[in-house]
Amino acid sequence: MKKTLLPLSLLIFGLVSCEKESTIEDDLQGVWYMPQRLNRNTSGRSVNDLADHSLNAWNYSMVVTTNSNQKLIDRMAESEGAISVSGIVNDEIKFMQGWHDRYSGNSSVYITNFMWNQFMGPSDKPIISVNMHDHNDPNYDYVSDYIGIYFNDGRHFDLEDDIEFSFDGKSLKLPNQTFNFNDTASISMEGSLTYATIDIPANTPTKIFSNEGDGSWDYGSWEVHIKEGGRWVEVYTWEDPYDSSGWTHTYTDSTLAEWELEGDTIFVTYRYEDVWIDANGPGIGQGDWLYQVAYTFELQDNYLTLTNEYDMCGDEKFCMEWFEYEYGLDEGSLEEIKMVWLLEFSKTPPTRSKEFRGIPRKIIARFPPYSLMK
Repeated sequence: MKKTLLPLSLLIFGLVSCEKESTIEDDLQGVWYMPQRLNRNTSGRSVNDLADHSLNAWNYSMVVTTNSNQKLIDRMAESEGAISVSGIVNDEIKFMQGWHDRYSGNSSVYITNFMWNQFMGPSDKPIISVNMHDHNDPNYDYVSDYIGIYFNDGRHFDLEDDIEFSFDGKSLKLPNQTFNFNDTASISMEGSLTYATIDIPANTPTKIFSNEGDGSWDYGSWEVHIKEGGRWVEVYTWEDPYDSSGWTHTYTDSTLAEWELEGDTIFVTYRYEDVWIDANGPGIGQGDWLYQVAYTFELQDNYLTLTNEYDMCGDEKFCMEWFEYEYGLDEGSLEEIKMVWLLEFSKTPPTRSKEFRGIPRKIIARFPPYSLMK
């Protein structure tokens, strides 16, 4: 029987051609890492608070586009000017949240000496909290003005009293006033505050708010396990610096989802089961609901970028007018306002850049955004 020998080059080609060609789906699969920085949404949260939500819930930016050059009110920044405080506390108030109805003239303003979106470490400085209301509508329920002073040693002073002020939606003015908490404790306040602003160039999408790098410590990380067969697992590792023993404990939890690829878009679908009690009915309700996120993606070497955008107003005129009023923009100038999620992953696990030194829970919990901490 005669044997036929195949040329070596033809044999090699045959072996190579039998190998499975790599696809985009194959390249996407694996474990991807993203650092999670401490920010106002994650500070003081438990691992369950975080892991019960998707990555899309925590890392986002707000982007606006206007048809003319605008100065947008930055409510989270330090305001220009200061309200000076003297007496049992000597300090300056620089942070303000206020609302003014241009039609009725009604105003409500909250001011404090602490930045609400950053705590840089323990401090002996007392927290000053002032709420003011000026309502000209006789049908509006009366709300007392309030002053609160909170010390780290547990002492606190609070008072309900009328505070004289004027606020036009952008600037606050307080004439010199003295308030007595008791026979030996009082404070005086005087000064003016004007919102800081962000320059928005015409026809240029501009980021006005972001949770991406809004903190000082790396205290956890997300892992996304993109698996074969459409399985998507988000694993969150979280370090608790608030434990009463003084030790830092590490916890891990995960959120499960499904993924599929269509062109340059990854669709991630979360399925949640909800149980509720019908207060006016005979029993308990139960149901499932879906939450789907569409990410466009870029894949380069060992880096993966996922982007998701949501138009907050679309063609709704009233919505656009409300945001113009909220941010002090000229009427008719706002072209688009959207939420943008930009999630950047790598194949390399992140390392902590700084040691976390937490603020005592009893201090941070006094401040309104954190007062409902567990």
